[in-house]
Amino acid sequence: MNRKRITKKATLALVAMMTVTSVVGCSQSNNSNKNQQGSNQKTEQKTEQKTDKNTNSSLSSSTIFKDMKTTDIDGNKVDKSIFSKYKLTMVNVWNTGCSPCISEIPTLDRLNKEYREKGVSIKGMLLESGIGLTDEEKATAKEILSKANATYQQLTVTKDMVEKDDTLLLQAFPTTFFIDKDGNIVDSIEGSNDYDGWKSKIDEVLKKVEANE
Repeated sequence: MNRKRITKKATLALVAMMTVTSVVGCSQSNNSNKNQQGSNQKTEQKTEQKTDKNTNSSLSSSTIFKDMKTTDIDGNKVDKSIFSKYKLTMVNVWNTGCSPCISEIPTLDRLNKEYREKGVSIKGMLLESGIGLTDEEKATAKEILSKANATYQQLTVTKDMVEKDDTLLLQAFPTTFFIDKDGNIVDSIEGSNDYDGWKSKIDEVLKKVEANE
C-alpha cells in the first residue's frame, strides 16, 4: 500500500472521528442548564468572532467549492455553477445528530426565501459519519426537513471533497461557509444562530462581497 492510499484512508477515518466528536459536543452543550446556557452563549459569540478571523486566512486558498462535483439529497448533480448564480451563497454544514443544527433549519429556509432577490442563496450540506449518505441517514434527514417545511437545497459530501483539503475537518456543528460567485470562501462561522443573528451576518458578508465586485 503506497503512502497516498494510506493518507486517503487516514483522512476518511479522521473525518468520521471528527464528525462523531463534534456531534457529541453539540449534544452535550444542548443539555446544559439555563444558567450555563446564558454564560455559554456569551462565550460562544466570542469564539465565533475569533474563528472568523483565524479561519479565513487558511480557507481563502481552499478550492473545495471551486472544484465541487457532488449531488444533492435527491440525487441531482451539483457543481460549482450553483455559486455563479448568486452574489453570495451560504453553505450550512450540519448533521442529523445535532439538535442546534435542526432547530435553526426553519430560520435558514425563511432567510433563503427572503434573500433570494438580493442575490443570496442558502444551501445545506449534510456531513454524517462517512462519505455521502446511507439510505437510513437520507431518510432521517428528509424527515427532519419535512417536519421543518424546509425546501432549500441539501448537498452531500463526496470522497474527493474530503480528500482535497482539510476544510471539512470541522471542529463543531453546524459550521457555515460563505461563498462568492467564483467559489471562493470569503467568511465562515461556527455554531447556530437565530433569525436576527443570521440576518446581521449575511448583511455583513454581502456588503463585503459587493464592495469587491
